[in-house]
Amino acid sequence: MLAPHVNPRATEYGVVLGGEGTVQVVFPNGSLAMSEVVRPGDVFWIPRYFPFCQVAARAGPFEFFGFTTSARRNRPQFLVGASSVLRTMLGPEIAAAFGAREKEFSKLVRAQREALIMPSSPGKEEEEHGKKGREKEESLPMVVEQAAAE
Repeated sequence: MLAPHVNPRATEYGVVLGGEGTVQVVFPNGSLAMSEVVRPGDVFWIPRYFPFCQVAARAGPFEFFGFTTSARRNRPQFLVGASSVLRTMLGPEIAAAFGAREKEFSKLVRAQREALIMPSSPGKEEEEHGKKGREKEESLPMVVEQAAAE
C-alpha cells in the first residue's frame, strides 16, 4: 500500500499499467468518497485536498504511473508513516486536538516505521496464528478507542 496522502497543490492522475489494486479516496472531512478496484488500462484522478491511497491486491504487484497538474514544487503530504505530516507537527496541541494524551498520541504516531510503502495486512490465517501466540493485549491510546467506537 502506498501510504495515505493528500496533495495540497494539484489534482493527481493515475494510469494502471499492471496488476490489480484498490484506490481509496476520502472527502476532506474524512468520510469515504470512493473505494474502487482498478485494473490495467484504468485511469483515475484525485482532486486536490482529497486524501487517498493505492492498495495492491494480494494476487500480485500493482503498477501504476502517476502525475499531477502542477509544474511547481509539488510533494504529497503523507498522513501516516515515518515521513507523515503528523510527525512533523507532533506536540501537545495536536494530541489535544485528537482528544488524546500526548505520550500515547506520540507513541501511536511513531508506531509506523515505514515511510511510503506499507506492508500488506496479514491474511485471515496469519491473523489467527498471531492471536494464538499473543500473551497480552496492549492498551490502545484514547484516539484509537474512540475511532473504533465510531
